[in-house]
Amino acid sequence: MTTETDYDNGTLVVTRTYDAPIKAVFDAWVQTGKVQQWFGCADTRQVKSTIEPRVGGSYTHEMTLQTAHGDHIVPGVSVFIEYDPPNVLAYAPPRPEEIPNDMPDTEGAEMSVRVEFFERGGKTEVRLTHTGIPDKFSPFIINGWGAAFGKLFRFLFTEAHAA
Repeated sequence: MTTETDYDNGTLVVTRTYDAPIKAVFDAWVQTGKVQQWFGCADTRQVKSTIEPRVGGSYTHEMTLQTAHGDHIVPGVSVFIEYDPPNVLAYAPPRPEEIPNDMPDTEGAEMSVRVEFFERGGKTEVRLTHTGIPDKFSPFIINGWGAAFGKLFRFLFTEAHAA
């Protein structure tokens, strides 16, 4: 199974089907201990997450990336704007006054992410739509989500075979 990506005019759509039940895949997105095992791009060495699974709750991740110049911390501060288990979750940055000063400059872009989960005969299709992506960040975000979907595949495979 491969990850399909489509990017156009600041919107990225990533789709992949996983050989796992919908509840297991949804839980991998919202349970802190699970998210910390797969979330992030290929260079992510560690993830610290705060997840409050409800509309208005925190969905934040601090990723430690391994770079040629040492570790680099990338904070991601978001709040749930939609939460309907196990079908959909969506998140966006909090109000401007709640964003930490050390967040990277996104040039005023209002990015948001919506993740939909569809049962497909015992398997689960995941479709992520990331909107408001500034052009200069698009290569990093496209590659990051592609890597994360691959890491999620490996996590779900390992979890299924550990049971």
